[in-house]
Amino acid sequence: MNEDNEYMQQLVSEARSGSRSGMGHLAVVVWERLYPFVLHTTWNHDLTEDILQETLMTVILRLTFLRETRRFWPWVYRIARNKIRDNLRHRRLQSNAKAALLRNHSENIHTGSQSLLDARIHEETLRQLSDMVEQLSYQHRDVLHLRCYEQMPYAEIASLTRSTPQRARARFHRAKKTLKAHLL
Repeated sequence: MNEDNEYMQQLVSEARSGSRSGMGHLAVVVWERLYPFVLHTTWNHDLTEDILQETLMTVILRLTFLRETRRFWPWVYRIARNKIRDNLRHRRLQSNAKAALLRNHSENIHTGSQSLLDARIHEETLRQLSDMVEQLSYQHRDVLHLRCYEQMPYAEIASLTRSTPQRARARFHRAKKTLKAHLL
């Protein structure tokens, strides 16, 4: 076990110094050790690989902030757990947004005040809007959903998305601007 710790400390030191081979070896070791953990949580190979890629990027970008190399594995597992939680929250928000769109659509069709042509046009518009929302980054989709469908204030959105109210407001503005550009 001591040899493993020494080897990991050496890999972390090499990666911190900017060695590409050190970063590559570290990435392989982290990937091999985390893959079963993440797969057991998600039960989806593609999602597991996406989460592992995000985790590795965070590890590599934030490696200089790790104070104690002996705490490397708990730090990496904490990052992976946060990525899993973020992904699950994102998927839940996405499914809630789709459910809200379908609910609104079915309410509009059942009102009887629309002609069949109007209903089809409305349905197609909703489908296009849903497709455009899907193309937004997950941060923009989350903020858009929380602000428009959940009608949350920016302070609550910031606490849920782990950002500031100003950043939440900016993301909401950018998401609206992107959707407007695609609609026109």
